[in-house]
Amino acid sequence: MYWILAIMAAIAAAIIALLVGGLVTPATYRVARRIHLRRHAHEVHALLADVSAYEQWLPSATSLVPMAPEPTDAPGDAEGITLQATDDDTKAQWQWSWEVHGGAAGAHCRVTLTERGRVGNPVLRFVAALRGHGSHAERTLRALAEHCDEFDVAVEHVG
Repeated sequence: MYWILAIMAAIAAAIIALLVGGLVTPATYRVARRIHLRRHAHEVHALLADVSAYEQWLPSATSLVPMAPEPTDAPGDAEGITLQATDDDTKAQWQWSWEVHGGAAGAHCRVTLTERGRVGNPVLRFVAALRGHGSHAERTLRALAEHCDEFDVAVEHVG
C-alpha cells in the first residue's frame, strides 16, 4: 500500500520540479547560428528573400510572413531579411533574422540566422531550455546548405 503513495509522491515531485524549473527559466530566448556557403551572397539573399520558395527546402511545415528588418550590429555589407515563422502543427511562433555577408573572394558568403522566440508554458519552457533552443535554426541552416548542394557545412554557435 505504501508503494502506491511513494509512486504518487515521486510523480508529484517531478511535476512540481518541472513547474518550478519553468517558472525560473526566462520565457524569451535568442539563438544565433552561422554557416559558410560557396555561393555568391546575392544568390543566397535572393533565395532567402523568396518566401514562397521556402516550402521547397524548409525541413518542416512552417508559415512565414516577411517583416521589416530590425537594426543589427552587422557591418554595412550584410543583407538582412526578417520573417515571422509559425509552426503549422504546434502554432508556436518565433522570429528569424537572416544576414548574408559576401566574402572577399566573391563566390563565398556567410549566412547567419538569429532566432528569437517566447515559450509561454513553464513546463515546455523548462524542457526546451534543457534541450536547447537552437534546433530550429540549425535544421533550417542545414536544409539551406543542402538546397545549395553543400552537405559538409559546419553550423557555428554564434550566440
